[in-house]
Amino acid sequence: MEKSIEKIWNEAFITEDSLIAPKINDLYNQKSKSIINKIKRTYEFDNRGLLPMAGIVTIGGILLSETIIGLYGTFLILALYVFNSRLLKRFNSLDIKSDNLNYLKSYRRIISSITRSTKKLFMFALPLAVLSIFVLAFFIKDESFLSRFITDDTTLLQTLGIGALIAVCISIICTIAYTISTRILYSTLFSKLDDIIIEMENLKEQ
Repeated sequence: MEKSIEKIWNEAFITEDSLIAPKINDLYNQKSKSIINKIKRTYEFDNRGLLPMAGIVTIGGILLSETIIGLYGTFLILALYVFNSRLLKRFNSLDIKSDNLNYLKSYRRIISSITRSTKKLFMFALPLAVLSIFVLAFFIKDESFLSRFITDDTTLLQTLGIGALIAVCISIICTIAYTISTRILYSTLFSKLDDIIIEMENLKEQ
């Protein structure tokens, strides 16, 4: 199929009055639009999944008598939702009037920047968030699931040490989980998008 498209494309430029080249353009436009819409829907669905998670954390915190920590955890999840939403708004900055190839390249660059930003979030911001929960639990001193790590005899420095260790472990696990889930959800779509960009570049050079 790909070879036949390239052949038709070349023949279209040989015959000046041919209308096949614009048809090939339309074909790529439709194909790329379909993939972009799928990527966008998947991103939005993935991000909206944080909202019910925030509700579960709130309810769980109340049921487990961890209201303050539960509400704080909910706040962190909602902050992640806002963070992701702001990242996704980068797509709105694209110039829809540009030609399809440049648009797709810009779209792909934004996808890469979102992936890098999210990985940095899991590597740096998440450990700080987990550590802050331990600090909060230290000052609250309530009976909780953290009481097995924090007792009345535990100092703030010890709490920070325990929290930091757990935070690093969670960060590593979440980063790996994010990498795997990204490959599962987006790998095929990203690959198709890259293929279209390469095909269009090759056709443009010929």
